[in-house]
Amino acid sequence: MMLATARLAAIRATTATAPRAAAASLGGQRFMTLGDTLKSKESVEEELYIRKIEHEAYLRRKAKEDEHEAKMDQTAAEAEHKKAMDAAIEELFGVLAKTGDKISDMGIENIALWKLGK
Repeated sequence: MMLATARLAAIRATTATAPRAAAASLGGQRFMTLGDTLKSKESVEEELYIRKIEHEAYLRRKAKEDEHEAKMDQTAAEAEHKKAMDAAIEELFGVLAKTGDKISDMGIENIALWKLGK
């Protein structure tokens, strides 16, 4: 009788805790899977955000480099224009020196621009 009572108590204890343990382990696995999925999505979003930030930084650097190159090109063009203007003005002063005529500085610059076709 004592043995039957012990067996009955053991069966009841096992059946009473087994569904809870099984449910906890199944829910735990489901929760861990959901957690892993969320972590995976979060890491993908972080990666996309980092790429976006890096791309924006690249665009800013590229714009600065392009602006610097444009200034250098403009500076070279300005230097070439100034050289051509100086040559035209020297030629005008040479002609004016031969004839003895006088023209204002603004007039000389305008004639030099006209001669260069600008």
